[in-house]
Amino acid sequence: MPSLFSLAIPITAFQIWFVVYLYLLPFLLYATWASLAIMDLGERADDTGRVRWGALVILVPLVGGAWYLLTAAKTLKRSSRFAIVISGLFVWLLPLAIGLWLAGGPLGPKALS
Repeated sequence: MPSLFSLAIPITAFQIWFVVYLYLLPFLLYATWASLAIMDLGERADDTGRVRWGALVILVPLVGGAWYLLTAAKTLKRSSRFAIVISGLFVWLLPLAIGLWLAGGPLGPKALS
């Protein structure tokens, strides 16, 4: 089975963009949202739920950090938190949809032949 990051020969700019941008961007979003959530958890004065929120942020990738930022974060403004999460999803999901459409669907044209 080929690797997730294997490229067909000849390598095209679309393949490089698809692999780097669309496969690695979720890791970048997870790192960003989780680090912001953990920094906010560290600055909270009350200890209620810090361990549970921290476990959710670390153990549930993407959803945990985004959920915490949208619902429970205190140090960032509400508009900033929503902008961080919504723009991150937009930057990830819109090019993913366009890339899948350009690739010919979720399987690609070569998988059906």
